[in-house]
Amino acid sequence: MKKILTLTAIVGFSCLSMAQEGQKMQEEVKHAQCSFFMKTAPIKNLMKNFEPIDEETAYENWVSHDRKKYSDFSQISDHGIPENNNIDPARQQVYGRHKGSGTKANWIGQWGANPPDPSGAAGPDHYMQAVNSSWRIYNKDGSSASASYPLSEMWPGTDSDGDPIVMYDRYADRWFISQFQHNNQAPPYSMVMAVSETSDPLGSYYLYEFSFSGFPDYPKFAVWSNAYYMTANSGSNDCVAFEREKMILGDPTASMISMTFPNFYQFFNSVAPAYAEGLWAPEDNEPGWAFAVQDDSWPGINDDHIKVLKIELDWDTPNNSSVVVHQEINTTSFNSVFTGSWDDITQPGTSQKLDAVAGIFMYRAQYRRFPGYNSMLLVTTVDANGANRAGVRWYELREDLTANPGEWYIYQESTFDPNDGNSRWMGNAAMDINGNIGMAYSISGSSEYPGIRYTGRYSTDPLNEMTVEEQIAVEGAGSKTNPLAGNRYGDYSQMTVDPTDDATFWFTGEYMGGTDNARTRIFSFAMWELLGEDEKPVSKPYFNAYQPNTSEVKVMWRDLNDDLIAISVLDMNGKLIAQESGIDASLENATFSIPETSSGIYLVQVQGENTNLAEKIYLGR
Repeated sequence: MKKILTLTAIVGFSCLSMAQEGQKMQEEVKHAQCSFFMKTAPIKNLMKNFEPIDEETAYENWVSHDRKKYSDFSQISDHGIPENNNIDPARQQVYGRHKGSGTKANWIGQWGANPPDPSGAAGPDHYMQAVNSSWRIYNKDGSSASASYPLSEMWPGTDSDGDPIVMYDRYADRWFISQFQHNNQAPPYSMVMAVSETSDPLGSYYLYEFSFSGFPDYPKFAVWSNAYYMTANSGSNDCVAFEREKMILGDPTASMISMTFPNFYQFFNSVAPAYAEGLWAPEDNEPGWAFAVQDDSWPGINDDHIKVLKIELDWDTPNNSSVVVHQEINTTSFNSVFTGSWDDITQPGTSQKLDAVAGIFMYRAQYRRFPGYNSMLLVTTVDANGANRAGVRWYELREDLTANPGEWYIYQESTFDPNDGNSRWMGNAAMDINGNIGMAYSISGSSEYPGIRYTGRYSTDPLNEMTVEEQIAVEGAGSKTNPLAGNRYGDYSQMTVDPTDDATFWFTGEYMGGTDNARTRIFSFAMWELLGEDEKPVSKPYFNAYQPNTSEVKVMWRDLNDDLIAISVLDMNGKLIAQESGIDASLENATFSIPETSSGIYLVQVQGENTNLAEKIYLGR
């Protein structure tokens, strides 16, 4: 990373690199402080100094580096699925039976890159999206809260190198955005990150840089209770934890613990880290999790399965941290091997194929807590018919906290591949507060230009099935033929759940707006609107709390079986900080003042005659 300019900084601070701790430290565990820190002025004030990006020019001139491939295809023998005539045995051949369309917001996002690799997340009032060359903030109706700016404008003095990740950390009510710096493909490499000072995405940010000896390519980030996790396609030190507690407070001594995943064959080292979302954060001492696809066509693998990796951190004694293979869960047979040349997905009117990005779980892997169990959603791309037609294999794993805590099992699995001849890939799935699942993906075929569609299922539906009729988010209008980036269609799409109702899905992905005219889309949908109000399933009561500004807390709720409720804010020792009682439950939201407190984690309680709910919330000052 080039030296960050301090003209836009309120505070600049260089962090000292730390040597590995202890003479007998395991080689794969490293601990280091950030190599640079600063705090920006409010972004809304700095924007007058930013140069908005010209999307068309950026698309013409910005081409992604070719991602590193650590796999040797000569070791792969396409085993297929001979016991089922190479047809995926978990294949869902029919569309869902529930009819109707529930698309809410739907607008064109940024493009400005080739491929764009979109990442985005919904917060209380905004949606932030980043692509390989730029970032932008929208209001939730699609109107602009900012122009589109080069990634380098967020971190002055850097290049817009790409693979950005956007997260909204609902447990801290903070925004997060990152990108790597490959420094002309020469070490040292770095990862730069920005964490908002408040819930306002247009406010000030804490900027961090962390240095790496290996290039942290194709990164995947995740929110967890004791860290921001990152996996990377780097070959070593590819399991990284960043000190979240310090980063959200703007502490310049924030550090990282980096380890290397156990050695097993995989296409990419950036396996899927568990990304916590929903009302309840993981417990403070809960290990992190990561998940890897394992195909029996790969060397040394006898059965198709999921590797479950367990990550334990010790910030006090980093050398005690570890990442190990915790479980191997056999799956219904699948085939992740396509052509072996990354030319996989058919398009109309051209012999140019698109990369299916198979052999890996896509970003994000959503983790959600429920009373009595935890749930994980995983999505990967498979060859559904043995002839390079891509389907979306999805899994819901569960951890039973009563019968077998710490052990994951497959609760349901299926390959979404309706019998229409089209490929579906680049999938993303998420679960809402009621256990309903939404899933979106790219679609293409011999007569279908690359577009985006989505489906879903209710928690009460039969297992292993997407029951909602496939919906069109945006139709493709051309094929990709430009040899500049070849078969590269991108590596990312992203689905998140709206923190204000915990029931609206937001998705961003790539589609073709015309021949060689790559575009991104941002849209939202809610499961009960897909069916219509008369068919809406019974909902579980829930609430969400966040801090719109430093002196207030806003609480939103739904489906409470009470006329009046009381809302309380307590510190983690049980001391009452603020309380409002006699609130009309039919209002479904309330905003009330809180006194001056120290920044940290607090407990919000919603109570009534038939209601007793609680949620942790981060309050910042």
